[in-house]
Amino acid sequence: MTIRLPRPRTGARILTVLAVVGTALLTTVSTLTVPAAQSAVTATWVRQIGRPGHAGLYAWGAATALDGSILVGDYNNYNLKRFSPDGTLLQTFGGKGSGPGQTNQPYGLGVDPVTGVIYVVDTIPRQIEVYNPDGTPKATWDINPTGGYYTTRLAVNDNGWVYTVNSQSISQTSPHTINVYDRNGTWLFKFGKTGSGPGETYGYRGIAIGPNDEVWVLDAGNKRVLIYDKNGTYLRTFGTAGTGPGKLGFDTRGLALDLDNGWAYVTDASDGTVEKFSLSGTPLATFTVAGPDPGTYGGPRELTVGQDHNVYVMDYTGERVVVFSPSGQILRQMPEVPDPAPNGGFNQPEGVAVDQTSGQVYVSDTFNHRIQRFSSTGTFQAKWGYRGRGTGDAMDYPRGIAVDRQDRTVWLNNTRSANIKHYTSSGGFLGDFGDQGAADNQFYYSRGISVGTDGRLYVPDSGNRRLKVMSKTGALIWSAPCGTPALTGNYVLFGCTSVDRDAAGNVYAAAPTEDVVYKFSSTGTLLAKFGSHGTGAGQFDGAYGVAVKGDRIYVSEMDNNRISVLTTSGSFVGSFGATGAAHGSFRRPTALAFDAQGRLYVTDTGNERVEVFNVA
Repeated sequence: MTIRLPRPRTGARILTVLAVVGTALLTTVSTLTVPAAQSAVTATWVRQIGRPGHAGLYAWGAATALDGSILVGDYNNYNLKRFSPDGTLLQTFGGKGSGPGQTNQPYGLGVDPVTGVIYVVDTIPRQIEVYNPDGTPKATWDINPTGGYYTTRLAVNDNGWVYTVNSQSISQTSPHTINVYDRNGTWLFKFGKTGSGPGETYGYRGIAIGPNDEVWVLDAGNKRVLIYDKNGTYLRTFGTAGTGPGKLGFDTRGLALDLDNGWAYVTDASDGTVEKFSLSGTPLATFTVAGPDPGTYGGPRELTVGQDHNVYVMDYTGERVVVFSPSGQILRQMPEVPDPAPNGGFNQPEGVAVDQTSGQVYVSDTFNHRIQRFSSTGTFQAKWGYRGRGTGDAMDYPRGIAVDRQDRTVWLNNTRSANIKHYTSSGGFLGDFGDQGAADNQFYYSRGISVGTDGRLYVPDSGNRRLKVMSKTGALIWSAPCGTPALTGNYVLFGCTSVDRDAAGNVYAAAPTEDVVYKFSSTGTLLAKFGSHGTGAGQFDGAYGVAVKGDRIYVSEMDNNRISVLTTSGSFVGSFGATGAAHGSFRRPTALAFDAQGRLYVTDTGNERVEVFNVA
């Protein structure tokens, strides 16, 4: 239970939560009436840093409507946009939420070639949103009961069969299937198998309907296209793995067919290319989507062939749609002038760090794929980064961020590219190390990072469910198991996610999949686990961030929307926060950090801001 006290004359907001240590009793009282014999947590709101700030377009899903207009799935604005082929924005429909026609994480689009009905897959609630051809809501399909655990793309044949890609990332262990529904949303059957043999996959992505109702599916894990008949019987394989022209490379995403001309197009986000083939697999051309800086690549996602036979490529990195002629000439981009995310604006930030010398605040602006730096009073100062893979400023859903007290350089956990990046305080690139895997020098969906006063890097290698301590050159010093596999229904959250140390060198890591805090010795011996799953005193629901101040451990709870406090010996002290957008309330708090004055910085991810508190 939480109380909101009257705002003092200074403009601060004070929240106080009182707990009896060692019991399940949680009481809220005013600061002035706290009995001296009991322990309390006092949080005084100081300021907000940043605000919601999205680009004008995060181009992801793509389809061509029956009237020839181009439908674009705007991934992080949670809506659909309809453009004319010449680039005029005609309509925006949908929006964030769980109501009719709304989405929370829209991916692929499809259009019924007979009725013109529009389908959009929404991964978070595991639904398919169905729209009439004019964009008005028609229906919502709940695909979770039919095994639609992570449905990202779809395609529709002339019979109205909706083929949905049900596949998480590039995994050798997850189930990968195609679920098939009729026009009414009735599940018909499924096909697909995990593996590398004929017709098997380590990760489905793009999908299209080929000649004779064949189902063409991009096998991103094995770098090929698999072709099935309409009933799911495997027929043949298309494409050759490798790098360079005519090859299917590291990060293939989208698939589209021009059946009139006998052409197939595949996007590869790793090098910003579109590969063009004949339907028999002969390489014909390579189109390049340029990146934001000279010598860099864009981030093509899905693509569609227009009725004019031009190729409309969703460039997520460039926040635009790039239009190619069939010969590869760039004709235009939509919109004509992309609208970038504003300075100081966030898109689901998940990391915060404070320079203990200057007080400057660094935020990993995760879904804008950049770092932003603010003054100690919250004024925007600088930014760097863009969506891409590679060295330099290329970032791929960056999360954990830390400032080295010794030289004030910045370390970044570049989550999806599975590497650690190193920058000067002004964004100068110093180097990186790591790639995806389970070896000592590899990471898998790693999230947090901390730089100890001992000069070591502490990294919760989340997907590999271990905590790693490394030198600044990437050499492993020690590792220990940390966290558990993903919770049922969450296929991107694993293991431990955040880490910090106390003055004695003990190491603490939060584990949201287990709802505990791990305590290790300075050499990696597991000393204790604190907490359990729940909503009561001393329990956690989504324990994500951890920060240590003196003899107290502060833990953010994504699902309880609060900050809980323990002693370093595991005794519950108290908590503060509630669900909401008011100051002192949170929506999915994640990373935590302290500055030299002892102020607590909370990455309030769902509200897209950083909240600052004095705590005692």
